[in-house]
Amino acid sequence: MKKPLNSLLFCALFCTVFAFTGCDKKKFFAGPEYYQDGFESYSAFDDLFIGDDSLWSLTQQTMAGNSITVDTATVHSGSQSLKFVAVKSPENGVSKCSISKQNMAFWDGETVRVTAWYYLEGTQSVDWLFLFDMEEQVPIGAGPGMRIALVDDQLRVEHKFYEPDILQDTTNAIDFPRNQWVEVVWEMTLSQKDEGSVKLWQDGALIINSENERTLPRDILYDLQGTKAMYSSIEIGITANSKDNDLTIWADDILFERLP
Repeated sequence: MKKPLNSLLFCALFCTVFAFTGCDKKKFFAGPEYYQDGFESYSAFDDLFIGDDSLWSLTQQTMAGNSITVDTATVHSGSQSLKFVAVKSPENGVSKCSISKQNMAFWDGETVRVTAWYYLEGTQSVDWLFLFDMEEQVPIGAGPGMRIALVDDQLRVEHKFYEPDILQDTTNAIDFPRNQWVEVVWEMTLSQKDEGSVKLWQDGALIINSENERTLPRDILYDLQGTKAMYSSIEIGITANSKDNDLTIWADDILFERLP
């Protein structure tokens, strides 16, 4: 019983500190609000990570058959892109093949936009393939956030906290193209209340436009404590593969930004 009690005391102390220093928390968790990468300056994948967090922060490749390489054969612009190869997720695990930019700072009330070009190879089923994750970093792991999923050949926005998925309108939904470059733009106004918004564009077409959304996690007794009303981590690539098939995708021309 001692360890759980200590954990609860830590969470209570953490929350108390921020209750009294809420106006100063942006000083404690300061970070960039802009990052752009076309993958043109790298000779090899390891060059993306130089230790001081000025470039990418980390990679997750959870299966032996997964790989990420700098590619020159399939590019959107310039001469290089990133190639992600992932085996399908097993029944008792998740196949991840991704990179993350951490220690950023997008706060409640702000609007963040994420842009990426993706090339999804093949025509096989890829239900519940995830392409973006946005999260809040916590001392261990990451807090729940939101992510972009491909289900029934269509993009949707999924919450990793207790809110329903945001789907395209069935009357004019657009499938995600295969074997060609596709621009995906995801824009969110952040809110721990039902005062946020979510927009998603695919090749310039606005496919999701939803208001009055809760777009940030908040503290829930006995479930989640110490949320800071921010997102600080953005993950791209195959953030989780489906259980259907192995697959290969490319990513290029990445942009993370806070809108004025």
